[in-house]
Amino acid sequence: MTLIHKDSINSKMIMNILFYTIMTSLVYFFSAKAVAPLSLDESSSIFAIWPPTGVALSFLFFRGNLVILGIFLGAFFLNMTLSSPIVAFEIAIGNTIGPVVTYWLANNTTIKNDIFYDTNTIISFIFYSIIGALITSSMGTTVLYLHGFLTSEHQILGWMMWFFGDLIGFIMIAPVFIAYTLQQNITLSEKNHIGEIALIFIILILSSVLIFGSGYFFDEKYPIEYLILFPLIWASVRLKHGINLIFLAVVTILAILGTSSGYSQFSFSGDHKLSLIMLQIFIFTVTFSILMLTAQRYQTERILEEKEQLTLIDSLTGIGNRRFFSETFKKELNKSDRYKHPISLIIFDIDHFKQINDSFGHHSGDIILQEISSLISSHLRSSDFIARWGGEEFTIILPESTLSEAILAAEKLRKSIEEHSFSINKQITCSFGVILCVENESTDDAINRVDAKLYEAKESGRNKVVS
Repeated sequence: MTLIHKDSINSKMIMNILFYTIMTSLVYFFSAKAVAPLSLDESSSIFAIWPPTGVALSFLFFRGNLVILGIFLGAFFLNMTLSSPIVAFEIAIGNTIGPVVTYWLANNTTIKNDIFYDTNTIISFIFYSIIGALITSSMGTTVLYLHGFLTSEHQILGWMMWFFGDLIGFIMIAPVFIAYTLQQNITLSEKNHIGEIALIFIILILSSVLIFGSGYFFDEKYPIEYLILFPLIWASVRLKHGINLIFLAVVTILAILGTSSGYSQFSFSGDHKLSLIMLQIFIFTVTFSILMLTAQRYQTERILEEKEQLTLIDSLTGIGNRRFFSETFKKELNKSDRYKHPISLIIFDIDHFKQINDSFGHHSGDIILQEISSLISSHLRSSDFIARWGGEEFTIILPESTLSEAILAAEKLRKSIEEHSFSINKQITCSFGVILCVENESTDDAINRVDAKLYEAKESGRNKVVS
């Protein structure tokens, strides 16, 4: 049985490797072919952006070292269509090592967990992408030079084109894949902003056509390319993450088309290589700016959310505070009314808490509050909500709980407190009030009713549950 089980695992592993090798190589190969219409010079296959590097890095983040062979095969067969097998083999090595090194560097940081966590992660990612692009471009141009496909006077220019093409492929494709597919923390559509999305998109298209086709509309090609940042910044500030990155890709395509047609300010007559480098520098600068702006906005939103959460947490006990209770209880009451499900409410306080403070000091009283908060939280369901109502009083919301279930829960909590060994070496007890909320009851009415039950428990001798 053990041998059969091991054979089954090995077969499954082999099938996984085979599947991802084939899939990675095919996507790598056809991503390169997909940009063929965007070539600045069909005879020399000059591209402003080289998607296969971004595809390779994305697959590495998706399945790790499992796809390395697929990247190599995709690069090899792609270069086979352009050169001899020996040259294709040697270039494929560099095309594989570059993304792998970038992945190994980035995988040890927060980039994989959240690429837009803050601006530092974006800077780190771009730095690692630069290292990867340096490897692919340096190895690739060296191979071409050694085999006589690249002259010494064109080696630096060729290296620059290769470097920026791979770098842009890294930083434009991989972040969208990581953030949307792996982390699922960006949204590509917003129902509440459809009109604004359409307006920005129309402005973006018209601006791009005018800016990158200025040579068609005017007698001169005006250097107004960076004006396109305004609608992109608008999208980055106003819309959710993801849409601005798609808009960036649209701008990149229109900039490339404008340059290849000769109407862009990057178009230099008879010098496609210079046009390409100028265009690449522009695309890199804009992409870097939008990625940084996206990360900055994401970081700001996260900080604001964390601050908002802090306003709902009691600083002493770490559980919800009065505001948290009020907001949560109102939502749960509305949910209970909508779905006709029962909801119960418990309020309890520590018996003779003033005497504890007077005898042991306020610091010991704070410790008791912390210990009780921790003890009660450990006995609640994940669907229940506990909050510190104020002083030594606590509230517990029990969704989907009948009165009998709430009474049973309160009795268990009362007993666990009574039997617990507290750090001040003194028995602590609590009194409980329990109610079943009625339909369309307000939060204030529910609080008044359950508070009356707590008062009854205290008047009848304390350390009791009254409903």
